[in-house]
Amino acid sequence: MPQKMRVSNCHEYNKFLEKRGNIFRYIDKAIENWYGNSPKMQGGNYIYSDKVVILVHIIVNLFRIGLRQTVGFIKGYLQQIGRDLAVISYSQASKKT
Repeated sequence: MPQKMRVSNCHEYNKFLEKRGNIFRYIDKAIENWYGNSPKMQGGNYIYSDKVVILVHIIVNLFRIGLRQTVGFIKGYLQQIGRDLAVISYSQASKKT
């Protein structure tokens, strides 16, 4: 049986756990690389980075809401922070599970 690690500084460990639970950290990282490296085809859909797809599925599982509601959540958040980015559609997100 593996030996358990002892926490020597509870205050720092608690701060670490609080930071790890901050969902906006994941959103900000996804916003940095919102679109994938490949160009958009003429008349086609945007190609989103893997971080965006992962973010969508994190929100779906965290809040236990559907993909359509998650797309609305992300649109609302982007409006609140003043970013004009196209949001992945629920059908695109469902194909990239």
